[in-house]
Amino acid sequence: MMVKISMLKLSTSCLIISFMGFANSAVLPKTDKQWQAVTENDIRAAYSITAKNHPGMFDVNNISFPDLLKQAKAEALALSKQMSGPQAHAAAIARFSTVLQDGHAGAFSSIDRPARRWPGFSALWRGDALKVYYSEISTIKKGDIVSQCDGQSTEALMRKRVFKFHGQVAQPGHWWQQGWRLLTDVGNPFLVPLKECEFVKPNGNTYKQVLNWSVRPKSVSKHLENAYNGDELPIDLIWPEKNIAWIAMPSFSVNDKQAADYKKVFEKIQQQRSKLLTAKAVVLDLRHNQGGSSYWSSQIAKELWGKKVVEQKTAGTTQNEQVWWRASKDNTDYVESLLDVVKDQPELLKIVKTVAAGMALSLKSGDPFYVEQETNTLNNIPQKPLTSDFKTKVFVIVPPQCASACLDALDKFKLFENTTLFGAPSSADSMYMEVRLADLPSGLGKVVVPNKVYVNRARGAGDFYKPDIAYNGVDWTTNILLDQIKRIP
Repeated sequence: MMVKISMLKLSTSCLIISFMGFANSAVLPKTDKQWQAVTENDIRAAYSITAKNHPGMFDVNNISFPDLLKQAKAEALALSKQMSGPQAHAAAIARFSTVLQDGHAGAFSSIDRPARRWPGFSALWRGDALKVYYSEISTIKKGDIVSQCDGQSTEALMRKRVFKFHGQVAQPGHWWQQGWRLLTDVGNPFLVPLKECEFVKPNGNTYKQVLNWSVRPKSVSKHLENAYNGDELPIDLIWPEKNIAWIAMPSFSVNDKQAADYKKVFEKIQQQRSKLLTAKAVVLDLRHNQGGSSYWSSQIAKELWGKKVVEQKTAGTTQNEQVWWRASKDNTDYVESLLDVVKDQPELLKIVKTVAAGMALSLKSGDPFYVEQETNTLNNIPQKPLTSDFKTKVFVIVPPQCASACLDALDKFKLFENTTLFGAPSSADSMYMEVRLADLPSGLGKVVVPNKVYVNRARGAGDFYKPDIAYNGVDWTTNILLDQIKRIP
């Protein structure tokens, strides 16, 4: 079975958040001509860096990638010629990424955005409709559906306006993630603000509203805190009801305190196992989770269902899987730099040393990839099918941004028949993982470079999980979700 460096996995969105704001130290262009030159240079650099290092350039299972990358460059450059300035830089770089349709590749601009403008209300995509979440206009109520604006359906507008610059249009989870953008003006110069929308009330009545755009007051922020994932619970195992356990896992990209919190959860599961076996339900809460290390979810699964059972079932789905590392010079240098990062983690250090040495040899010989070698970890796994004594109903709350190591968690949990996915459609991964960041020449952004590709992975590129029980409500706060789960037979 393949040993993966999953401990180093971070979602792209986490990386972007971590590096937003560094552009303040860069020297900004002063004229439109300068902005255009900088934007075009950054686009070409994003293309060049990606072409030199992305596994897709040599991926026999994705022979169209080089042409797709050229298309990304062409469409971004076309935008850069239409308009210039800081927000045009941000939009053109965003277009480069959205053509690739991969959260683990592309580029992003760190240009400061202007204050968000709104029409007096905020809306979210839920299920198959855009719904009002918060409103300061008396005639527009929470839960009303925004059916169309300026004579076009909100679905058509999402495709034309939002997904041109953000997210992946083929992913239902991305509609949930990105829906708020349709009625928010973030200064994109290629988008003219909408003028009028039509709404549908719960009773079916319709009404129209002219949109008056203004800077969104700071006071609105507190009303939107729970608009996306609901409230964020700390990593813990609690019992909100006498017979319902709730395990909150808001992140797999953890700091020292969170790592300690997970270890306490493992201990609690062991100590409370008899209670968990007779509980009405166990809720695995992945709200706010944007990936990180798949180790934590794997351990949760092993504590609940049993170590040997999980290992056996996992082996059955990964036995043909391979990991190919793109052995470019920059990728190899990056993996070698991780040796210092993991020097105090002996098991991980051993793996990184093996991969770094393998990449160095491949680079020297001119081979595009270093292929991880199989280990003998299957030797200690029983061949006779094992069953778990943990039969309690498990409800996994799935947020729409669930990707990377969060998807790995769903892979594990769904190995067992007593698991039900509740909430939104998940996000999805391509086969390209283990990202690093490279600077754009201007210092005004970063290129996202995946370092490895999965071959024969059980979950295909772009595959996502549909909820077994969909919840399309606008409120995702803990108490409301608990109430919904309690009603499930």
